[in-house]
Amino acid sequence: MNMDCQLIAVQAIDLIGNSCINDLTCQPTIDYTRDWVNAELPGDFILAVLPIEQFTDAPAFFNQAFNGKTRYEFRKVAEDGYTFRPLATEERNSRLNELFAINTSTDFRQGKMNESYFEFPEPMALEICSSHFHKTYGAFTSNDEWVGYIDVRFCGEWASTYHILGHKQFLQACKKGSLMVNLWFEMVRDILTNHPHVKFVFYHLMDVGNPGLQAWKKRVGLEPTKLI
Repeated sequence: MNMDCQLIAVQAIDLIGNSCINDLTCQPTIDYTRDWVNAELPGDFILAVLPIEQFTDAPAFFNQAFNGKTRYEFRKVAEDGYTFRPLATEERNSRLNELFAINTSTDFRQGKMNESYFEFPEPMALEICSSHFHKTYGAFTSNDEWVGYIDVRFCGEWASTYHILGHKQFLQACKKGSLMVNLWFEMVRDILTNHPHVKFVFYHLMDVGNPGLQAWKKRVGLEPTKLI
């Protein structure tokens, strides 16, 4: 796919890896991130990256990254009583039945679901490093039922979203907009407010997924990106 790309120099991204080189809890996140933050990626790999450092705060992101239709739908979803917030690790681990229900609400999303989603989720380990850690953001109904989530790996100035899933029943019922757009905004708001050192948010490849997913990536501010 031919597309104009923003160019980002790998050397300009600080993963803060050297200070934690012997920390067994940090190293998997550092290794995962280095596999992607790599100027030697295949030439046809166009990353989907939000240059979050361009936005001064969450309102600036809302007004600059979202078009008028998305902003309207965002407000309509909020009016339906959905709420969005980060989950502490302890809360996430206490609600694994709901997480499993989200994962198994359909066996087909952008293709056949990976079998790992149909295994009961493991508790997430507590992490104490402020540079390398995981964080989960959740979407909840007015009755506090957990119906969508985004998992993020933080690694220095780079944050990788590696799960973005909603419960099929609630995705279909949300006719006025996309509750996952609202959840993405909550993630961005939290990063800008509480993790201001993060410069880039990454979500896989720009041209992977069906046309609806590719349009969704553009809708939430992700840009085609090449690392050099």
